[in-house]
Amino acid sequence: MTWHWGIALPNYGPQAERLTLVDTAQAAEDLGFDAVWLTDHVALPEEDAARFGRILEAITGLAYLAGVTQRIGLGISALVLPQRNPVVVAKQLATADRLSGGRVRLAAGIGWSAGEYANLGQNFRDRARRMDEALRLLRALWRGPRVVSFHGQYYRVTRAVMDPPPLQPGGPPLWVAGNSPQALQRALFYADGWHPNARTPQWLASMLQAQRAALTGRPFDVVLRIRLDFAATEGPEGALFGPPEAIARQLAAHLQAGATGFVINFVAPDPRARLRAMRRFAEHVRPALHAWMEEA
Repeated sequence: MTWHWGIALPNYGPQAERLTLVDTAQAAEDLGFDAVWLTDHVALPEEDAARFGRILEAITGLAYLAGVTQRIGLGISALVLPQRNPVVVAKQLATADRLSGGRVRLAAGIGWSAGEYANLGQNFRDRARRMDEALRLLRALWRGPRVVSFHGQYYRVTRAVMDPPPLQPGGPPLWVAGNSPQALQRALFYADGWHPNARTPQWLASMLQAQRAALTGRPFDVVLRIRLDFAATEGPEGALFGPPEAIARQLAAHLQAGATGFVINFVAPDPRARLRAMRRFAEHVRPALHAWMEEA
């Protein structure tokens, strides 16, 4: 079984600087991780900005990292798609996919800040319906033909030329982010996978069991965004903590519940500590996990 191993980059908060992003992305590439992932926000109002107010823009950051890495996947976890123009997003990511050699991937969500939607001149209340249509439009623009027309309730495109297309046939892998049953259903209808924030393995198994018929007989990613803190002895629901063997057991429980991979947010007080944690994970947690899964 091949699992996805991604790293959430610190493009937000006090460590959001060029050298930190470059060093983390290049270390992830050297350590054999599959992808690095940038978080998206643009213009949060002050009352919502405690965590993500200081942030480097995700699509720009992804394009920059394409030039300082060679092999590793480049993703956004998660792009708030309904507060952006999906035609512009399609063009930006098609260009980034071409220039990176086919390494782009996208997780898209509906977002949570009404104030950010207002700051960007978008409607917060109909964001779920526009999300569905935007996902369809992304697919249409990426899959071709070269000249695309799309007439929906919210978005209309008439004989638009999307050239060159993404390098990856059909466009970058597309996941839907979010923890609700509606997000999972949206992922099953419109995308290649589901990308929730980790909770408990029991929660994950229950969510997937409810959609068992729709999941049967098709490739479908279930990649959890998850916090990891080697120094902690306890943590919030869904977080990983403790020594490598304990973390391997926690990851194994999620895999047995139906996960196919992880985007890991390494909790670290500074960039050097994050790089040490990444190396410890690669050298100790992953081997322990493989041994644990073989015994299970």
